[in-house]
Amino acid sequence: MCFFGGAQAAPAPKKPEFEDAPPVVTGEQTGVDKPKNTAKATEKLRMMRKKKEGTYVDPTVNTNLDRTTSLLTRSGGGNKTAQQKANLARNKAKAKSLAKARMNNKSMSRRGGRV
Repeated sequence: MCFFGGAQAAPAPKKPEFEDAPPVVTGEQTGVDKPKNTAKATEKLRMMRKKKEGTYVDPTVNTNLDRTTSLLTRSGGGNKTAQQKANLARNKAKAKSLAKARMNNKSMSRRGGRV
């Protein structure tokens, strides 16, 4: 019987993004005056490859700008259910009462705790 769990299987290698993708190079260059940033170079090559295949979508193009900004911005609008409206009203009232209580506590502490 084995109490310590035994050996674990090695993790599966990451599937390449393209069928004929070159191997991924990591690490740092040694003996070079100005070493290249491998992450930047990899990203640049990936974008060039996607443009060549026609699958690259430029996020700064005006057609995608509206969609991108809508995905990146928060919106509290829209139709709300009765339950959501009730929750919002209850939370607002609770916050208001807590703020009043804090203000009362501050004014009482200034007067020496006496009313």
